[in-house]
Amino acid sequence: MADQKLLESIFLKYGLEDFRWICPGEIIVGQWVRFKCMFGCPEYGKNGCCPPDNVPSVAQCRAFVQEYGEGVIFHMAKHVDKPEDREAWSRKIHKKLSEMEREVFLSGYHKVFVLPIDNCLLCRECNKDRKQCVNPRTARPTAEALGIDVYATVRQYGFPIDVLPDYSQTMNRYAFLLVE
Repeated sequence: MADQKLLESIFLKYGLEDFRWICPGEIIVGQWVRFKCMFGCPEYGKNGCCPPDNVPSVAQCRAFVQEYGEGVIFHMAKHVDKPEDREAWSRKIHKKLSEMEREVFLSGYHKVFVLPIDNCLLCRECNKDRKQCVNPRTARPTAEALGIDVYATVRQYGFPIDVLPDYSQTMNRYAFLLVE
């Protein structure tokens, strides 16, 4: 069992205030999510943390998630004035999540793994090959890249999430932390 009080103090230190502890066994993983990546995401095959070449199969991802005893969903809401503002915000959140993951690791949780809210945007230009990544310690795939049905999973825990028809609406974005 994780020392939840200790970890929560770390989360709060990084401004991660809206979260819920979860059982990773309740994370919903589905092949259809990967198909949405293949047939809908402009980053498919163009990012060193994205399918098809840079993440394991959906079955392997499902097994990976099941190896953890505890997890956390972090909720972040954001309104952006212009669609291009989302990338800067996502990059900032990714860096914050990476720093938090590192601190959790140094607190004795060697299996900790974070899944950020968006595609890896650490580099302005991704070289598209995980083996040549210039940020291998902090680059992470999204939950969707692993086949996680974010909508169904976060709804189980009472979080708000909807498909937004335009950028004038507030986004509800989610990161996952797997810990043991």
